[in-house]
Amino acid sequence: MSVRVFATIALLGLLVAALATWRPVVPGTVAVDPDADWITDTDLPLSSDALAGPIAPPASDPVLLAAASPTAVRPLQRAFEQAGDLFTFRQQLQPLAASGDADARWVLSRVDEYCAGFARDPAGFARDSALISELQLDAARALGAARDRIGARCGRFVPQDAPTFVQLVEQRQDAAEAGSLAAEAALLAMGAPLQDDMDYRRGLVERVQASRDPDAFVALSPAMGVAASGDVALADTVAGTQASELAWQLAACDLGLDCSADGALMTEYCANGGICAREARQDFSAFVRDAAVPRQGADEIDRMKKTLVEGAPASRHLLGMVTP
Repeated sequence: MSVRVFATIALLGLLVAALATWRPVVPGTVAVDPDADWITDTDLPLSSDALAGPIAPPASDPVLLAAASPTAVRPLQRAFEQAGDLFTFRQQLQPLAASGDADARWVLSRVDEYCAGFARDPAGFARDSALISELQLDAARALGAARDRIGARCGRFVPQDAPTFVQLVEQRQDAAEAGSLAAEAALLAMGAPLQDDMDYRRGLVERVQASRDPDAFVALSPAMGVAASGDVALADTVAGTQASELAWQLAACDLGLDCSADGALMTEYCANGGICAREARQDFSAFVRDAAVPRQGADEIDRMKKTLVEGAPASRHLLGMVTP
């Protein structure tokens, strides 16, 4: 059996296994190597505003998107999506994070998470990506493109840059304590909430929904899926099924998250989860309807998404508790 044929069979086996055991891999929850270390990068002075740039995420529902706050996506999150060199971007974030900037601490953890797979073994990552790109399969082309995006953006990372799971949790604890709601939501999804009681979980979900912060929505989404099944604290919320997890992610798209084909959400779904769009330019909303849910489930997800985006928590005073 030739090496090419063997590689094709191996890739098909991996994709079939991924489909059989698929669970969305989203920002805030990517598993990282528990044995990796850190290095100290050079600090470059920069302000939050200097990193900001315009971004126009696709509108999966023009009516709902028009109702969303135009400032929902924070400057550093936009800059993360746009940065071509995440190593340099990370260096620029460090002084802001060290000064206590909550958004900088959160986005720094996103950079480390996004690049973790590459950083653990850059040579191996490049070798596997090249092999995948050689295969003449639609799934291989999409997976290769996602890995190429990560390789291009994370190309200067080395194994010492890859965070352990504990280090990633600690980063997000620091960010949450500084005021990052997205980091606080991610901690719940990672199984390491700042507090572990029913009132806290309920209150956190309400604060996230009231905030209309797309990063917080997508970071919370894994905690609102199957993981929330049977949780009395979340009994009457959009929670408890895979469909509800997807609804939170789609709501994040409507609120301004970059859900385009090249955005971090789609890239991580494909490169880390092995579930890729059938069409190269397909955005997350189209991808979910095409590959992630049965046709009859799309209407249910749309109803849940509308509840999240248009509805508001019963406790309106929670708006005053959300980090500005």
